[in-house]
Amino acid sequence: MLNLDALSQLKSLKQDIHESIPRHEGKVRATGGRYGFVNTDDNQQFFLNPDEMDKVLAGDIIAFRVEETKEGKSQAVIEKLISSAQDEFVGQYIVKGKGHFISPDHPTFNRWVFVPPAQRKGAKDGDLVGCKISQHPYPHGKVQAQVLEVIGQSSDRQIESNMMMRKWDIAGDFSEHCINEAQALLSVMDEATTTEERNDLTAVNWLTIDSAMSRDLDDALHCDKTAAGWNLQVAIADPSCAVKPGSEIDKEALRRGTSSYFIDNMVPMLPSVLSEGAFSLLPEQVRPAMVCHLEISEQGEITNYRIENALIESKAKLSYVQVAAFLEGVTNDLVDQIAEPIKPVLSVLNECALALNGYRRQNNLVLNDRTEFKATLNEEGKVDQIIPLERNPAHKLVEECMVAVNRSVANFLAEKEHGLFIQHAGIRSERQGEARALIKEQLQLANPERVATLEGFIEVQQLIAAGNPEAEGAPFELPLQAILARQLERSKYGTEVKPHVGMGLPAYTTFTSPIRKYNDLLVHRLVKAYLAEVKVDPISTEILEQVGKGQNNSRMAAWQCDQWLKAEWLLRQYAIEKKGSESLQRPGQIVQVNSGGFTVRLDDCGIEGQVDVRRNKEWKFDTKTMTHSKGEVTYRLEQPVAVSIANITPVLREVKFTLCEA
Repeated sequence: MLNLDALSQLKSLKQDIHESIPRHEGKVRATGGRYGFVNTDDNQQFFLNPDEMDKVLAGDIIAFRVEETKEGKSQAVIEKLISSAQDEFVGQYIVKGKGHFISPDHPTFNRWVFVPPAQRKGAKDGDLVGCKISQHPYPHGKVQAQVLEVIGQSSDRQIESNMMMRKWDIAGDFSEHCINEAQALLSVMDEATTTEERNDLTAVNWLTIDSAMSRDLDDALHCDKTAAGWNLQVAIADPSCAVKPGSEIDKEALRRGTSSYFIDNMVPMLPSVLSEGAFSLLPEQVRPAMVCHLEISEQGEITNYRIENALIESKAKLSYVQVAAFLEGVTNDLVDQIAEPIKPVLSVLNECALALNGYRRQNNLVLNDRTEFKATLNEEGKVDQIIPLERNPAHKLVEECMVAVNRSVANFLAEKEHGLFIQHAGIRSERQGEARALIKEQLQLANPERVATLEGFIEVQQLIAAGNPEAEGAPFELPLQAILARQLERSKYGTEVKPHVGMGLPAYTTFTSPIRKYNDLLVHRLVKAYLAEVKVDPISTEILEQVGKGQNNSRMAAWQCDQWLKAEWLLRQYAIEKKGSESLQRPGQIVQVNSGGFTVRLDDCGIEGQVDVRRNKEWKFDTKTMTHSKGEVTYRLEQPVAVSIANITPVLREVKFTLCEA
């Protein structure tokens, strides 16, 4: 038996051993396999083996100690769960024998979750459900979920948009309070259209250009030719005249952040009685607007601008297809429907837009068009066909006018105390070294570090666009623009004046869609306050974060709904091909590359799928050129390839391709 001294020494020894073992806190990161990692605030990363990973969920904050394995490698051992990020999620209900589970629709939650009998809410095999974690795996050892609602079956009409709205927390119907408040605002609108503070521009031949079915019309255009160039006038709908900060409608618009556009559905940011009625620049309706007057030189430079509150009346609601046909000289019923006084305005607008575009190409940056695809739906709400959707001259005309206004408003705010800008920092900091090495090697630049500046980035892009001087202007062997594009930061909102490097502009904001985007509504309020010379409060970081979150959720929901419907269509096409013994090879182009493989975009429908090379040791990846190689064969961005379909899971929007190597 140990005496008291020995026991005390043993206790002290154990304490010393405990204190000598490294301990940390960090966030759990899941992988495609059963194992995971935990990342600390000081950028350390530790391995979580499958047994440890089974105890936690992605995003959990844990306390852990670090131990060495028999192989001498460090790994994390969980000691405490501090907090969990996982709560509500969506997924598909699965019944296996007597077991009921949910397969989560989540990028890092890749295990089935058991549902106890009392928490199933009548869900059946195959149902798509909304649910929440009812039991965390730590320390219980098994994660469990409770079904909150049955959203529907995968065959249901509009299940795709309904499911994605639930997943991304996109609000559908407005509350009764918001609807009542919207009705009450109609009388305020009457006051706004009769106030003496607005310049009466109702006699101008304003026109709107949008999709044929659109009723939430944000902008109207007019243009005159002058001796020096053009006078371009852009009228923007003015919801800020009635929607006041802190009102119920304003709070709901902030929560949504934007109108959401699905293939089969549109969810407005503002109640439709306002967004498609009282605020919309509908034809033959007097509307309050903010009008930007721009003087444009023959070279397409904006030489002057002014902004004012006004009343306007649109004289024509035109569609992109209709305007494009007119500009291309087509004679048809759509063109014949354009009133004669409007036609010369369209011609002058197009001349002005072409000049604006030419100036931007020479002095700033203009992205090259990429063919987009439009899906049409059948009576069951599923994709019937997918057709290419080229951007026509009407789309480009409207885009140039909107960019011109946004640039001018950004310059206006840049001179004030407070503003709201879209900031784009250029190449990500962690990719700067590789980008500089690539530029120095390919363009022979002596100072490639300039690519980190606005002027340097513009110079590099224009050199690439000019082509390889050693090959008489032919394209470079590597797709340099595509490589640099994949290394760029995401744009973000900010109150400081900072460049939008991707557009090659010293300042940029958006002002032209206040019915559809909350940040544009915020910019309207700022501009109106400065014009009225009243006190302007800065926009808080919390507001900007909320707007960004709402808009990101909307974008992801619409994109995933689109991917789901298209994957379902491709699965049907694949079944037809197999039955008919047709060629299963499909031509496509590599559009994204990472260390694990690459994304291929099919030429005929634009659907994207993954080619996975992670388990093949013959493949090598070059991070600088974003190139995969297998022996003498290389695969890089924008390269044409042939693929066949390996697997399609529509509900998870997963399309897997197999490379058809020559």
